[in-house]
Amino acid sequence: MKTLLAGAGFALALAAPALAQGPDDTVAAILQADRDFASMAAEQGASAAFAHWMDASEGRLIRGTPEPVTGTDNFVALYAPFTGDTLLHWQPSEGFAGSGDDFGVTWGVWSIHTDGDNMSAPVARGTYVTVWHRNADGDWRGLLDMGTDDPSYEPGQTGSESADDGGDD
Repeated sequence: MKTLLAGAGFALALAAPALAQGPDDTVAAILQADRDFASMAAEQGASAAFAHWMDASEGRLIRGTPEPVTGTDNFVALYAPFTGDTLLHWQPSEGFAGSGDDFGVTWGVWSIHTDGDNMSAPVARGTYVTVWHRNADGDWRGLLDMGTDDPSYEPGQTGSESADDGGDD
């Protein structure tokens, strides 16, 4: 009986880390990764952020072209215009994850501010979705990122003066 209890205790000790990492923890982790991604874009520029946070070999940016943008060099080139005071700002609104701890999705609202101030009225705004996976090193990286324009937004509006954006602006 002691051997059975000791074996069960040992099995629980080994399983505890797996049991502790549930979907809520995964959602919290990808939401934090998305916030860190946005923070890096604000501090170092969108090119550096996309080069770091998107998976270098598997990452894809869907930007309204027949083929997705792939590869770190192409991510950097795509966001090269976001220099100086031009800020690509975003904030996740929600995250979702399956039962595992290595895959999830975030979505939120993005905006472009040519004066570098995310509190000013943006020149453009929309929503985005990022699909995340945990890579072999255990780091969260974007597999797929896609954004759409908010057709109801008119430059000069602040907050939620246009149709509901689902975010916390």
